Parts: sequence; structure tokens; C-alpha cells
Amino acid sequence: MAHRIVTLLERIGINKDFAITGGIAKNAGVVKRLQKEIGIEPLTTTYDPQIAGALGAALFAKVLAEKEKK
Repeated sequence: MAHRIVTLLERIGINKDFAITGGIAKNAGVVKRLQKEIGIEPLTTTYDPQIAGALGAALFAKVLAEKEKK
């Protein structure tokens, strides 16, 4: 799994600052392997990483709803 993620990251570019979100962020083995393969430690937070996608979708929906009101 980690190797597949690295392959995808190489296609889009890897930044010095990055975060892992979603359920995969809770898998310590995958996170450690990613760190080893790309040589960068991901940003951390005290928030649940699975909420990031839901929060982004909610913010996107809010913007769309505000545009429709105008």
C-alpha cells in the first residue's frame, strides 16, 4: 500500500510539508513505511485524520450552496 502511494506521489510531486488523511493515516505501519520511502515526516495533528475529507466536502458544499443563493 505504501509503495503504491509513493508511486502516486511521485507523479504529482512531493512537498516538504504534507499530511496523511483518511483511514490510512491511522495505520502506523503504512505511515512509517511512507516516511521511510520518501524520507519526509508527515505533519501531525490532534484531530482525527478521517474527518479531513468530510470537512473538506462540507466546506465545498457550503460554497456551492452560497453561490446558488445569489
